[in-house]
Amino acid sequence: MSHFSETENKGQYCRFVQAANGSYVLEPVKVPAHIIAERKERARRQEIRRHAENNRHRAESINGGSVLFLAVVLGLFALVCCTFLGLQNQITVHSAAVASLQKQISSLAEENDTRENRLATAEDLSEIEAIAMEKLGMKYVESDQIFYYSPDESDYMMQYDDVQ
Repeated sequence: MSHFSETENKGQYCRFVQAANGSYVLEPVKVPAHIIAERKERARRQEIRRHAENNRHRAESINGGSVLFLAVVLGLFALVCCTFLGLQNQITVHSAAVASLQKQISSLAEENDTRENRLATAEDLSEIEAIAMEKLGMKYVESDQIFYYSPDESDYMMQYDDVQ
């Protein structure tokens, strides 16, 4: 867009002025404001027309190859979106299954702890000892019943718990 000054030399906006030597010269005068506004508006409309024409040429330049390329890209985009949504759905289903299994594990662990506590407190050791000695006829080990084992150098033993 061109910019206009208020003193453009456009013929009708000049005046003849007599110089000191008697000759006449053109002297620019101030251009009226409405003329400047009209010129700016005309330049703005021309700029808009130029942009519209460029856009029209650009739109007309889309050929069959471009349309085919855009269709393929759009198809690939749709495929990626569908795949993403499918995977997201699978994740949601699996998360629900994992939550269900975790809840089941928690309830089974709680049930197991309850049973273990019930078994631990069900019978005390003195009662078990009394039953073993009285009903089953068991007695403490005597010294002639103890045998000691000495392993060879090549043998080995695995100890799983402390011996008391």
